[in-house]
Amino acid sequence: MQPESDLPPIQIDPSRRFIRIRQLRDDGFVEFDFAIGDPELSVELILPRAAYEHFAQLPGVEKLSDRDAEHAQKRQHEYLHGQLSRALKPHQ
Repeated sequence: MQPESDLPPIQIDPSRRFIRIRQLRDDGFVEFDFAIGDPELSVELILPRAAYEHFAQLPGVEKLSDRDAEHAQKRQHEYLHGQLSRALKPHQ
């Protein structure tokens, strides 16, 4: 049985896809983050620029605004470095 929490449930919509560019490389590749359902849960990917452009146009793919990308990156950093409130972390 899971402990009860005062936090609202996390809403993840698997039909939404998020991308944010990390780097446009000189060799023609694009490094970017890709997430499904929640922009804070992402993986780094790399594609040739033409393939990235095609990928970015697929249905359901949203380019994160600078503000949203910054927020997601900050939350990832806080979680990875133990700076989130204990209430947001899994029980240890």
